[in-house]
Amino acid sequence: MSNVELQFNPTEDQSFELEGKGRYNFVRHKERVDKLVAEGRYNEACEARYEAFQIIVDALPEDEAMPLHWEHPNSRAALSIIYGSAVDHFRIGDVEMAMAQLEMLLDCDPEDHFESINLLALCYIAMEEWEAYDDMVIDLTDKSAEAVVARLWASYQRDGEIDKTLLSLLKSRHKAYYAEIIAAEHPDDDTFRKDIASARPSQSAEAREWWLLTEPLWSEFPKFIEALK
Repeated sequence: MSNVELQFNPTEDQSFELEGKGRYNFVRHKERVDKLVAEGRYNEACEARYEAFQIIVDALPEDEAMPLHWEHPNSRAALSIIYGSAVDHFRIGDVEMAMAQLEMLLDCDPEDHFESINLLALCYIAMEEWEAYDDMVIDLTDKSAEAVVARLWASYQRDGEIDKTLLSLLKSRHKAYYAEIIAAEHPDDDTFRKDIASARPSQSAEAREWWLLTEPLWSEFPKFIEALK
């Protein structure tokens, strides 16, 4: 696929470098979004990111997966835009749109550099897409707190009770996440922001960041959080 401004160059690892000029220069799109975020213009940033996402949809072929080469700057910027827009939609409760975007992202980034499979699992559970969830549950590992929470929630939604083995795993291996879940408050304050922006953020800050991202979902499904307490 190619035109004056856009072409996909195949690589040795069976991925493609998305070379783009003009509207297909996704590095420039991402720089614009990042500037808006830095200026605190979050709504404008979300809109700009979604506009860029729509251009990516227009660029990609409809009838085949197009894995993009992570080391290529324009390709990586495009992947970042897809993920960021999915997160934007998840935050406002548009789970169906977030789900579609995350599925597209995994087609374009099979190595899942953003670990987006964990967020996609929450989308599948919320939408009761159990067949899709069952197909991917093997990839939800014990090493990821987010994956453990997703599996816990899935079992609760299906069986009406908490899986004690998974709960024990969350408490023992991912203490910071469990502490964040049962906390009475989750302040998005300067202390947290400095921690999460540092070169090596604490586990507590990472858990707070995850909570702030997923909080809209738990507002819709509060019984699960209560059950975990």
